[in-house]
Amino acid sequence: MNENTNSKGKGLKTAGVIIAIIVIILLIGMIYYQNSSMIGKMDKILNQSSSSTHEIYDDTKVIEAYKNGSKEGLDEKEAFLYDTLNEVLGEIIKDDMTVYEKEKAAYDWVFGITHFQSDSLDPMSAGTSSDNYTPYGVIKGHNAICVGNATTFKLFMDALEIPCMIVHSTESGEHAWDVVQLDDDWYHVDVTFDGGSSKPSYSNFNLPDSMKDDGTWPYDHDVIPACKGTKYCYLFMNAKEADDMYSIPKLIAKARDKGKSYVPVIVKDTKGLNSTVAQFIANNILVENGEVYYEGVYSVEGKTILLYHVSKYDDDNSAVIPDDVMEKFTALFEKYNQNINPNTDY
Repeated sequence: MNENTNSKGKGLKTAGVIIAIIVIILLIGMIYYQNSSMIGKMDKILNQSSSSTHEIYDDTKVIEAYKNGSKEGLDEKEAFLYDTLNEVLGEIIKDDMTVYEKEKAAYDWVFGITHFQSDSLDPMSAGTSSDNYTPYGVIKGHNAICVGNATTFKLFMDALEIPCMIVHSTESGEHAWDVVQLDDDWYHVDVTFDGGSSKPSYSNFNLPDSMKDDGTWPYDHDVIPACKGTKYCYLFMNAKEADDMYSIPKLIAKARDKGKSYVPVIVKDTKGLNSTVAQFIANNILVENGEVYYEGVYSVEGKTILLYHVSKYDDDNSAVIPDDVMEKFTALFEKYNQNINPNTDY
């Protein structure tokens, strides 16, 4: 009797263990399935995120309203852009301006939206960073990515009736800029890659293909017109002429002393000039609290242009806390920190 009872007990225990093992296996399977499903969903999200690009803003509705002089039917963001165009263009555009001067005035304003720092242009003020790829986000929040810069500049060009197209390169990462037509020629305009800090350097303003289209950001040349214009290329228009490579240091030094940040130099006689020599010149021009960079060489209308960048380490947009604000904070810190023992071990 006892043996049978023991046998039954052992059998029940064995069955219980087996059932427990089965339950554990089922639980593990369910967890694995759920985790696999979750991982799959996360992978999908991550893959979409890494491969997705920003939508190019369509300003047609705003521009039509601007030309008609009525914002009826516009939503809140569109109405904001409508008001901005009327206000800004009314201030920066004059009747006697040439098309180039109008383009440059608009470029300066758009550049200033994300590069100038002041109490009224604070990137933290509007909290519209999620909209930084649209004109609304750029103008309202003073914070932009390349697509935002490109679409904002195009908004102004469209309002000024200056032919403009957006180049949206997505083959090797994402970058966007504009091409504009002045007279009969097209030019590249890249607000994002302008090398200026507190003011534009125009290093990417109205460039021909020979200075911009180096293959770094591939795009469809069947859609985007060839940019062959040089008449309104800012660097070409403002380049200083050097007789030979020995005349270059003087031109850089003069530009440095005048506070210029970019120095385009046309070299007439290029004998003996190469990238090593060009870099050597940059390394030996002294800048107080800064240095000179050799940016590269370009060919425009058969002329050789060297581009130098005079950079100062303290030439940035860092905001300075006003004295009265600092005094108030100092008083607050003294008040709230007075009971803290600096010798306390944590």
